[in-house]
This record gives sequence, C-alpha cells and structure tokens, in this order.
Amino acid sequence: MADKRATIVIVHGAWVGGWRWRGVADILIDRGHHVFTPTLTGLGEREHLNSPAVNLSMHARDIANVIKYERLENILLVGHSYGGMPVSVATELVPEGVIQSIMYMDAFYPEDGESLNDLVPGEPHLPTEEGDYLVPPPRADLVGFNTHMDAAARAAYEERRTPQSVYCYSEKARLTDARDRIPQKTYVLATGYKNDTFRPMAEKLRARPGWRVEEMPYTHDLQHVAMKESADMIESAIP
Repeated sequence: MADKRATIVIVHGAWVGGWRWRGVADILIDRGHHVFTPTLTGLGEREHLNSPAVNLSMHARDIANVIKYERLENILLVGHSYGGMPVSVATELVPEGVIQSIMYMDAFYPEDGESLNDLVPGEPHLPTEEGDYLVPPPRADLVGFNTHMDAAARAAYEERRTPQSVYCYSEKARLTDARDRIPQKTYVLATGYKNDTFRPMAEKLRARPGWRVEEMPYTHDLQHVAMKESADMIESAIP
C-alpha cells in the first residue's frame, strides 16, 4: 500500500467504458486509494444515451461533473487513448488547484484547436454509412495492439464495445493554459508495439519543461496486459 491515500480519476478510451479499467482500479483500491472510473456518455452501460449531441465537450463535462458532484480534491487525473482528449478539455472546466497531477497513458494529447482526427495517422474516424453519426469500433483482431488477446478474451472484448459518436473525434479541443498550470504532468508511452500514433506526442512532451515522460514495454492496452504495472505507474504520479 502507498504511503499516501490518493483520489484518482481514470478515463477510458474509445468504444469501451469504465469497465475496461476495473482490474487496475481494484488493485489501486486494495492499496487504499479512492478510485473513480466514469463511463463517458453513449458508451458502455450508458450506450442508451448515444445521440448526435454526444461530442468531446460532453465527455469533458462528464469528467468535470464527477469531480464536482463527488466533491473531489487533490486529484490525479488519468486519461488513456481517446481519454486524453476529454481529460484535456476537462482541465478547463475544473477549478484551478483541484487537479494536482495529470497522466496521459498512451493517450492523445491535443493542442488548442486540434481534434482527435487531426492527430490520428492515416484515415480519420468516420461513420461507415453516409448520414450516420456513429463510428463502429475496429475489429480487435485487425488492430495490431490487440494481438495479445486469446479468442475468449477477444470475444468478451468485442461483445462490450459500442459505436461512438463521430463528434467525439471531429470536435476540436478548446484549450487555454489550464492544463499547463497543473503541478505534476506525466506522459506514459507504450513501446511494445509499432506506436506511430502516440510516440510523436511523447517526444514532443519529452522536450517540454515540466513534463515527465515514462515508457512501458507493453501494448496499447496497458490496463489489460499489465494491470499491476499500470497501477504502479499511476501511483508514481500521486500528488
């Protein structure tokens, strides 16, 4: 157990929900921490709320409202993959001083005016049918960073993924310097796969004052393949 009990908010990536971080959250809770893994609107157990109104701004508000209504203070805020987008915008909505540490775990790091579709290499995330607003998840067996899954794990994973509003990917983040004023800032790069998406972000932040950049030798799904190590890394950023 860590010497200091922390309040930790972990934000999941695209097409999944808070359930994807249950294993890591359980480890951190067993170590004495206060852990929240909110599911963003339209995803996971909240898929029935999907609509064209769901966008990046709404997901940022989801995070800010958990912090507000749970009256959380001295927070370590963690974003994984897509979660880096709403985590960034949420820093604009939370009073200064509430978030004392922020961690991006193999996550998108937008600058002001950038959308996820501006940052992702190759084709942007778009609906498969004209006039639709939902972007279906890519098949796990076609995504290189999911090759660690056996057939049973892949089936369980596929069953619980849900399509996501395109406006989560196309809306541009509107940022001032709220994120920069957070005292502790960490970026974690997964190096166990051909990481063309997140490596440029890690390298950019490695050269930026005030940032700690760490590496983990695992695939993108750190929370699945390295639960204990992911918990350890999160603990390393406790304010």
